[in-house]
Amino acid sequence: MYTFKYYYEYILKQDFLTKFTYEHSLEIPFLNKIVLNFGASQSSFKNLLPSLAATLLLSSQRPCIVISKKTSLTLKVKGGVAIGCKIDLRGANKFLFFEKLIFCILPRIKNFRYIVTENNVFFKLDNLFLFKEIEKEYDYFQDLPKLNVNLNFKAQNPQEVLAFLSACKFPPLS
Repeated sequence: MYTFKYYYEYILKQDFLTKFTYEHSLEIPFLNKIVLNFGASQSSFKNLLPSLAATLLLSSQRPCIVISKKTSLTLKVKGGVAIGCKIDLRGANKFLFFEKLIFCILPRIKNFRYIVTENNVFFKLDNLFLFKEIEKEYDYFQDLPKLNVNLNFKAQNPQEVLAFLSACKFPPLS
């Protein structure tokens, strides 16, 4: 069993039961999915290839190419052009990436900021060379865009999400 999954099942659930009141055990908050998203600065497939390879290395899952639906003059994007790639992590890959994020990546970041909305936590990772998989292949990934990470929770209110994050040793909101 994965370390985080074990920690959630046997420690976090008991902690939430003592802090909050629930009528049913399925109301206890949990991490639903993790969405990794790369937005390409230039809309050409050649510029998108490094971010596709990086998401494949980070998550060991094949990414999905995001294609623009309409032409946007403000964003300078034509319709039907590849503008980025994204991936939804669920199940075992979700736990593996979350463990890697908490234990390896976040302790090495100095100014870590994130936004908590209703059931989501958004943040950007500027330096992707903190990941060992990408650091090994430095020559191929020199000009990667920022990685947008979205943690989606099943929770009743934002206080439960913040309690979940503090129990997982996330840095406090500033």
